[in-house]
Amino acid sequence: MKTLAKFDYKVLYLMWAVIFALTAVLGFLFPNVTETAPRLLLQLVSVLFFLPPWSIVVKARAEANKKHVRIVRYLSISSIVLTVVLLCANLLSAGLGEALGNALNAALIIISAPLVCSNLYVLPLFLWGALLMGTFGKK
Repeated sequence: MKTLAKFDYKVLYLMWAVIFALTAVLGFLFPNVTETAPRLLLQLVSVLFFLPPWSIVVKARAEANKKHVRIVRYLSISSIVLTVVLLCANLLSAGLGEALGNALNAALIIISAPLVCSNLYVLPLFLWGALLMGTFGKK
């Protein structure tokens, strides 16, 4: 973690964006993996998604830079809220047409890329919550 915190903020945000894009692509390609090895690999990529934002928070806390802590906080809140809304909308859209269900699922894959990529929604959702809580504190 300390190694990542040595990078510039732009590099950390770029790494976060690249891993986000990777998780989105993997979520589209492998939405329902059942074999153990590929599933663990997808879960690992999903967990790695959270390293750059943690590094941003650690670096910003060390430098007393509230701007970057707030950015990560608002992105975390947005992701959690949009994920819950899209999951509820997906459930409520059952029986309303295949096209609507496919559109909502595509939106869920894009907005909640690490969740769908991992094929285990609870772990990335927990990590989003932990990241969000990590942005609050006295320092």
